[in-house]
Amino acid sequence: MLERTILFDLFHNEMLDINENDFSDFLNLLKRFNLKIKKNENKNLTSKLLENVDILVIGNPIDDYFSNLEIKDICNYVRIGGSLLLISEYGADYLQKTNLNDLSGTNFGIFFEKNLVKELNSIELNSSSITHIQNFQENEVSNNLREIVIGGACSLFLNKNSRPLILSNEENVWSEIFKSSKEQWVKDKEQQQILAAYTEFGQGKIIAIGDIDIFTNDLNIGINALDNNLFLQNCLDWLLKPVEESNVFSFTLNQLGIIQNEIKELNNTTNNMIETMTILEKRISILEEALNKNKNEQTKK
Repeated sequence: MLERTILFDLFHNEMLDINENDFSDFLNLLKRFNLKIKKNENKNLTSKLLENVDILVIGNPIDDYFSNLEIKDICNYVRIGGSLLLISEYGADYLQKTNLNDLSGTNFGIFFEKNLVKELNSIELNSSSITHIQNFQENEVSNNLREIVIGGACSLFLNKNSRPLILSNEENVWSEIFKSSKEQWVKDKEQQQILAAYTEFGQGKIIAIGDIDIFTNDLNIGINALDNNLFLQNCLDWLLKPVEESNVFSFTLNQLGIIQNEIKELNNTTNNMIETMTILEKRISILEEALNKNKNEQTKK
């Protein structure tokens, strides 16, 4: 079997440290995929560092920010064929004090929302941050899934070509936002919530999940609960498969269209500036003529 490389970034204080005991079962899953496991603990993420990396994992960074140069290099890494697994937690960038959305939202159309997803617990008739999912979108990642469980997740907002991967139930589910002024969580939107998403970008792929607990050994909400293990297997399978050539071609055409529109807008802006400058020059000339005429009249007097 071809050996692939998975890189876990830890330079930005990510929670998902694959060598911690709490993630040992996820580590075993990676070994079954014959993945060569690497960690980045003391360097910025650069194009050089990402060479020959098949999957980059950014597992819920805390109290640290990615630079604009890092974000650019990560995007280029994905565009030329790398896969990216992004993980956040409840409260997302707001509570975790990071800027994942500058990477995932701006470039890939996946925004981690600053909330906590809850559902009604039918047994105890109260709210719970543990969400059970039985209905799945039809895609490669949802193959053979019956039920998975997510705990303490944030929801995702999508645009561009990103698509839902995990959706909560339609009823008895809502999101809450933390109000620092009240020091408590307040109900926000009572609606179906997106808990994970996926998309393609050039020759690469992205999966974003609003929960880190699914990777842990926790028996209730971790990798071994219900079909969580199968779900993570399917995620890895999909991330390791190359993007279809037709999709890459469509992406390239779309990017060319975006560039053409940007050039058109730039030309329109330039033409507007030239037109404005021409009008200003004419007005200045009229004012100068009037001023000279006034001076000449004053001289004659």
